[in-house]
Amino acid sequence: MKHKKYTATRKAGGRKRRKMQAVAEKKPVIGKALQRELLQFAEYHPVNRISRNLRTMLIDFLMYDGAIETSYLQDLLYDLQGLFELFEAIQLDSEVEACLKI
Repeated sequence: MKHKKYTATRKAGGRKRRKMQAVAEKKPVIGKALQRELLQFAEYHPVNRISRNLRTMLIDFLMYDGAIETSYLQDLLYDLQGLFELFEAIQLDSEVEACLKI
């Protein structure tokens, strides 16, 4: 009968640890042209107004067009939710920038 020797779990090796740290340090990067377009869009189109108008338009669409039966409604709601979250992030970023300028 063999005796089972207690062995502790191995810590991540040097190469694996460095790889995990590199992945953790990576930040999403967008191109400068896209950054300019997003800034210009947020400057000329207040995101709180767009968000409110899109939500109103969606509610009107659902109430009056009977769109509850449409097959693409779940995808539409998912995509719009993502867009609303983007608008909220832009608005929050604008508020933080305004506070930092004061």
